[in-house]
Amino acid sequence: MRRRVLALAALAALLLGGCGIPDSTDVKVLGDGQSPGPAQDLDSPPPAPVTRTGTGDTATFVSNYLEAAAGDPEGAVQRVKDFMDPHFAATFKPSTSDITVVRPIEQPLVNSGNPVVTLRVEQIGTLKSDGQLVPLDQPSLQKLNFTVTSAKDNGLYITKTDPGLFLSDVGLQKYYQQHTIYFWNSDDTGLVPDIRYMPLSTPSVQQPTVILNWLARGPADWLSTAAAPLPPGTEALDNIPAISNDELQIKLKSDAAWPRAALDRLAQQLQWSLRPLTPGALEITVGHQNPVKFSGEQNNPDANPASHQVEDPDRFVVYNGVIRRLSESAHAVSAVPVLKAAANKGVQSAAMSSQNGQTLAAVVSVAGKDKAPALRVASAPTGKEADLTTVGGLKGALGHPAWVGTGSADAGGAVGLITANGQLFSFAADGSDAQPVEWQQGGGSSAISSFSIAPDGHRIALVYGGRLHRAVLTASSDGVVMSSPTEIDPPGLTSITAVAWSSEGWLVAAGLNKNGRVSIYDVSIDGAQSAIRLDDIGDEAISYLTAYPINPLLHSQLSDAKVAYVIAGAAGIAAGYPVPIKTSDLAGPVSPSSSSPSSLTSPFFLD
Repeated sequence: MRRRVLALAALAALLLGGCGIPDSTDVKVLGDGQSPGPAQDLDSPPPAPVTRTGTGDTATFVSNYLEAAAGDPEGAVQRVKDFMDPHFAATFKPSTSDITVVRPIEQPLVNSGNPVVTLRVEQIGTLKSDGQLVPLDQPSLQKLNFTVTSAKDNGLYITKTDPGLFLSDVGLQKYYQQHTIYFWNSDDTGLVPDIRYMPLSTPSVQQPTVILNWLARGPADWLSTAAAPLPPGTEALDNIPAISNDELQIKLKSDAAWPRAALDRLAQQLQWSLRPLTPGALEITVGHQNPVKFSGEQNNPDANPASHQVEDPDRFVVYNGVIRRLSESAHAVSAVPVLKAAANKGVQSAAMSSQNGQTLAAVVSVAGKDKAPALRVASAPTGKEADLTTVGGLKGALGHPAWVGTGSADAGGAVGLITANGQLFSFAADGSDAQPVEWQQGGGSSAISSFSIAPDGHRIALVYGGRLHRAVLTASSDGVVMSSPTEIDPPGLTSITAVAWSSEGWLVAAGLNKNGRVSIYDVSIDGAQSAIRLDDIGDEAISYLTAYPINPLLHSQLSDAKVAYVIAGAAGIAAGYPVPIKTSDLAGPVSPSSSSPSSLTSPFFLD
């Protein structure tokens, strides 16, 4: 129990085109919104930094050393040198300012009479000066060595250690907060979240300058196929002055003049990226152009699809082959969307999404004389019904379907994904044949056991080979293309079976814990942080996991109780402890002859 409390406490501490901008947008001041970092007052003091003289215990000293690099990137080398003997410090010249983030897998090994301390760590990734945390392609173990000596009346010193800058995952939790910045997608229909790490030591008055510099340097490498940078030659000019009279003034250098439409788009991007520091008014000056002011009276909520997520979503479960609403959900007494009653049978799994006044349905079901399940789709204006159309081009065992948030105003442009025999396919709302999703760099041979699409419609999490991965989706004339996936190695899970997005920067993942028991963890999108949601559900594997992602304008990055799963064919809710979904949870009457808990499966939400 103490480990769980500590893990959750650490998590709470962390969670605080052409030119890439569409032609016509308005701006809304988004208020305080969700803080992507710790839930703390912006002006509260950050945690005190570690110091060389803070302890006389050798093991603690080494652990403190692995936190010394945390903070302002420009001062990282000096803070690390402060732990060293002056002679060694004079020779310590890291070849890069990048910081290697590591996860200790044991306590520092101190041997009496021997100044050399060893520590085995797992390399997590690289923390760059622009706040990116880049996971390693192949996580690996490393043994760090520290020669620690004692100076009379002057504490401990490091006189020799491995080259480079290191930061423990404890230091990452303690001294940084996640901060989301945004880039327009390549087809200018919505914003793509890009998770960065802001040092807690950065004063709130300096954070707009840091954020603008991050934006000017472009999106994270792994998002580059879907997220568009600012126009070439765009740079921040000097430091952004403090907010005055509820107005923030931003000046940019640019190689070319910006039309007003481009400034409108930039303003929307800044309003989202600056949260929770967004002022009542924003003044933007580009080059020698006249300043343009943007008021909080303007509005474009569609820029970020996740902002449409509601507090109380529609919840469904498949009961004896029929999609049913749950009683503790929105619109519990309403009919199931889109499907005609006669078509709501033989269902194995389903997905529904509300997009631009249309409701989309994708159903894997057995109908009529069919012997094998097939994917069937339909779309209709909200509140209306439509006939299901069978999708061709799919053979073998079908997984759970999912809709991609495309931002298209036309339901005909809606796209979904599904696995067939472990391979990923895309399908359309019009029922045309499914197409295989192409992987970049020759991938695609691994059988996918689970996938989940972020609300922005571009980021995707996948499970194959028992490992968790992230990638990016883009559309081309040949169909949907997925970037080469990067492995995410969350602490606590040794083998993963299912995944779902729970917020802009977090996933829920299910698999085996270190004790070989089935667990569900909350995992950051870079795999650096995790917290236990359900510690021990038994030894039956979780075959399916679903979550309703949190609205980024709310104050929590976690998805609360809006996480459900399937284990041994039965549906449950992950609400701090496993809660089986029972027939008494169904909205409407239930036939007494069909009360087996095993007949309740495949829970899902209306996205």
